[in-house]
Amino acid sequence: MKRNPLVEVSFSARRAADAPAEVLVLADGEQWKSGAVALLDERIRRDLIAEVGHQGFTGAEGSAAVFQTHGALAARHVLMVGIGSAAGASPWHRLADTVVSRACDLKASSAAVAMPGNAPAALEALVEGIELSSYRFDRLKSSAEKSSPRLRRLLILGSDGDAHRRAATARAQAMAGATCYARDLINLPAAAVTPSYLADEARRIARAQGLRARILDPPAIKRAGMGALLGVAQGSAEPARFIELAYQPRAATARTKGHPCVALAGKGITFDSGGLSLKTAESMQAQKRDMAGGAVVLAVMSAVRDLGVPMEVRAYVPASENMPGSRAIKPGDVVRAYNGKTIEVLNTDAEGRLVLADALSFAAAAKPDVLIDLATLTAAVRTALGSRYAAIMGTDAALVHALIAAGQSCGEHLWELPLVNEYRSDIDSTVADLKNIGESGSAGTIIGGLFLREFVAAVPWAHIDFSSTVVTDKPFPCHPRGATGFGVRTLLRYLRECVTA
Repeated sequence: MKRNPLVEVSFSARRAADAPAEVLVLADGEQWKSGAVALLDERIRRDLIAEVGHQGFTGAEGSAAVFQTHGALAARHVLMVGIGSAAGASPWHRLADTVVSRACDLKASSAAVAMPGNAPAALEALVEGIELSSYRFDRLKSSAEKSSPRLRRLLILGSDGDAHRRAATARAQAMAGATCYARDLINLPAAAVTPSYLADEARRIARAQGLRARILDPPAIKRAGMGALLGVAQGSAEPARFIELAYQPRAATARTKGHPCVALAGKGITFDSGGLSLKTAESMQAQKRDMAGGAVVLAVMSAVRDLGVPMEVRAYVPASENMPGSRAIKPGDVVRAYNGKTIEVLNTDAEGRLVLADALSFAAAAKPDVLIDLATLTAAVRTALGSRYAAIMGTDAALVHALIAAGQSCGEHLWELPLVNEYRSDIDSTVADLKNIGESGSAGTIIGGLFLREFVAAVPWAHIDFSSTVVTDKPFPCHPRGATGFGVRTLLRYLRECVTA
């Protein structure tokens, strides 16, 4: 659900030398020896520039140095952080990550930041980065480990905080808060995050954001004709849920009287054993993350009202476990999706595309203006793109390019793969309309996209396969180890800025 900010942000017009914080952060580029740094150097007997220069500080993005003030300033330490040319969000995210990590090293709970220019866009990126970098999943740890020192207060210098800067701060905290909520859902164990748990979360989000919620249980899913979702779920003792949330903007925020409608669908497999096509023990260890698409969609819906998204948004999460119980679907079985197409299930570990077949065809039947789905669909995408890019495919070039641009603006990278029509025959079945895996075993990510395309009708559609980026074992700026929340900020930026009637 909606999270309180991890770091309290406030504003002050005080001079840097008088900032009431334990760490004074000076963000500057290659001309760092002038301006505020030069004034502080005078105050500290010309020791600051010499010392940080000796440490190798250059002002380039990623460079940093620490100076101990020994009482010459209100702050105990000066932290110099290079931002290079300060183009885009990346320098500010890297700055935020450095501030959070160095504050922890220095056992400081407060920091004051002097930013050149203090533009709202840069401020938004900084605050977003501070929240994302401060995230820790520690709710299952002992109280002793939770009590380690961390940054709790951030003071932005140079302004009392006008309406534009306060609005930028609120946007950043809402975007980052939604991302951290998705991280929580993905990091929690599968014993806690069941399909019923996701349904309960959806109800809470609906109450908090003023959304319409509809939750289908197995009998209702059967009546609706979602045979693919039921087929995946039948091997588990946990009953499936089909989650639908709908947001209508207030009249004052709608861009036009007939504002567009965006539909989002997220794969919600809360644990994937592979079913009877059982995964290995090693590959099964991380499969609590297989509901990340659903987590992202719920997280987006947890912030749409707070961010004043100006168009209708509908969200769909087919939630199920994929288990090898006595009633589990068997290789060779045939299921019928919501749109009537039949699917021969040759590999029960290719279950994500089955539950999305029902979700996408159900969403497309309501005729939204665009349809976007997110899924940890294939392992092949990591082989193709590594751990810092996700794949995107679609039927509408403008939609795909808008999502790529939205991701680029917030440091979430998407790379377009083609929907190769020549590969479509790989999923032809001799006993059903389709089969759920290809013949050759190659181009797995593209084959998955081609399969999903069969269920979107004529609605402009984009598919994001982010198995590659959903978790990280190696921390990088704004992304501690564990779930990344990848996709939340991309979708929210798209909904806020890129969709037009």
